[in-house]
Amino acid sequence: MVQIIIPVGPNDKVDWVKRSVNSALSQPVDKVIIYDNSERSDIYNLFQELKDKLVYIKDKRMKRVNMARLRNKMLSLIDDKYVIMIDSDVVIPKDYANKIISKLENGVAYSWMHYAYSEEEIKKPLSLSENNPNLGCAGLNLEIIKRIGYFDERYERDEDVWLYAKLKKIGYKVEPAEGRCLHLNKVHARLDFSSSIVEARRNLWRSKYDIMLIFDGLTDFTFLTGYSYYGSYYILAILSAIFHPLAFLYFPLIGYGIYYYKGPKKYLLNLIPGLALAISFPYGLGYNLIQKAK
Repeated sequence: MVQIIIPVGPNDKVDWVKRSVNSALSQPVDKVIIYDNSERSDIYNLFQELKDKLVYIKDKRMKRVNMARLRNKMLSLIDDKYVIMIDSDVVIPKDYANKIISKLENGVAYSWMHYAYSEEEIKKPLSLSENNPNLGCAGLNLEIIKRIGYFDERYERDEDVWLYAKLKKIGYKVEPAEGRCLHLNKVHARLDFSSSIVEARRNLWRSKYDIMLIFDGLTDFTFLTGYSYYGSYYILAILSAIFHPLAFLYFPLIGYGIYYYKGPKKYLLNLIPGLALAISFPYGLGYNLIQKAK
C-alpha cells in the first residue's frame, strides 16, 4: 500500500546515505526503492550489500540537474497508491512514516514533515508560523499526482513549492504531519556564516521560480513575505538617502527581525540570504518576461 523511494546522486556522502536508507528500512512500508544516478562505485557496492532488503534501480547521471524531472522518473517506478519520498541526507525516525500515511489516508494529497537539524529538535512542536513544504521527507497520493500531470519540469529546483501551490489552488488538502525528520546537511539551517553565504548564493537564482509561480497564477503570498520584508531594507536605503530622518525606521525593522528569529545571531545569519533573495527580484522578473516573449 505504501512505498518509500530515495534518490541518490553523485555528490552524496556515503555515511549520510547509509543513515537515510537504514531509517527507511525501519519503517512499516511495503517496499523501499533506491533510485541511484550517482555513477559511483562506492555507492553501488553499498547497495549490493543491501540488495535483499530493498529494490535497487541504477540510472545514468543527469547532465543538468532538474529535480522535477528526477522526481517524475522516481514516481514512474511506484506501483502503490501512496509514496513517501526521503532524500539521501534525511533520516526519518522509526515508525514516523505512520504519521505521514495517516495524513494521506485521511484525504491529504501532499503531506511533509518539517526538518530538525539535531536529535534534540526532532520532537520540537511545530509553530503556527512554520509552513515550509519539502519533498525530502514527504508523502504523496500518487493517484492525485498523476491526475495533475506529475511535476512541471520548468520548476527545476522549486518543485516542492510548485506542488504545494498547484494542489492547494485546485482544492486538494496539503498540510504537514506531526514530528520532524532529521536533516543531516546543516547548510539549510544557516548555523554559521559560511552556510549563510551558501544559502545567499542559492537565493540569487531562486526568484525566477517565485516569479514563475506568479505568472502561472499559483502564488501563495505567504511565500512572498520575504521579498516584502527584506526588500524594505533596500527601499528604505533609497528613501533615507533622499530624506535622512527616515533612516530611523531601520530600528523597528531590525527589531522585528531580531524578535522573529529569536536573537541577533540568527537574525544576522538569515539577513544575508534574505537580502540576496530580495535583490534578485529584478532578475526573476526579467527572466520570466523573456520566457513569455519567446
